[in-house]
Amino acid sequence: MQGLLHGAPVHAAAAEVPWEFAVTPYVWIPYVGSSLSFQTPGNGGSTLEMSDYLKNLNAAAFVSGEARHGVWALSLDVVYCNFKSEKSNVTSITSPGGEVDVPVNSDTRTGLTGSMFSLTGSRTVLRAPQATLDVLGGLRYTHIGATLDWAFEAPVNNLPSASGAASRSVDLWDGVVGVRGQLRFGGGKWFMPYYLDAGAGTSKFTWQTMAGVGYSFGWGDLLLAYRYLSFEQSGGDQLIQHLYLYGPALGATFRF
Repeated sequence: MQGLLHGAPVHAAAAEVPWEFAVTPYVWIPYVGSSLSFQTPGNGGSTLEMSDYLKNLNAAAFVSGEARHGVWALSLDVVYCNFKSEKSNVTSITSPGGEVDVPVNSDTRTGLTGSMFSLTGSRTVLRAPQATLDVLGGLRYTHIGATLDWAFEAPVNNLPSASGAASRSVDLWDGVVGVRGQLRFGGGKWFMPYYLDAGAGTSKFTWQTMAGVGYSFGWGDLLLAYRYLSFEQSGGDQLIQHLYLYGPALGATFRF
């Protein structure tokens, strides 16, 4: 989470500005909420809320890195999550004739898989012992895959049976702009990292924010933060109507 949880390190100016590198493996434990649309059956909607993250998690990987040269920096943040199917709810089905049926769900389940790569470049516009501020811009690529296994208490018009399965995926390419940095407490080793970005592209709108607390050691930092990430699409038959993740994150930044 170097790009998210840590701004420009504070150090004295030097005649020869060295390259600085950092790697931050971290653990993020978010609450996951989504409103999805499937082309089969019809334009069915599946609403999924995952509150028990560890129970539903099959696999996950979180890591970020940064290469910095003076006031300029390049950051990469990688997120991968795979959630097993969780009980959900189909809210409506649009038939070819345009009629909308509201089915009664008996055992409807939705599974999610997601990966995200955020590449940003930034420039430090404020560097002081008490605070740093970077402005940033870049590209966020997100792949979301979803599966829907539906079971209704009775057959629905224009469906061959009361149960079945469907799957969809989407690739989102979004440009983002934002700010990041840190506030130091009394010039000591405690600091507060902050981050905010927003953008659009394939998504109608995407944004994320983060704030937390960190402690500096000789080898790097320990970080505890709260992170929120959201995606929205423009409706219609788009897979993602709304997807959001929020929760605590814990990481360690190693510098070399």
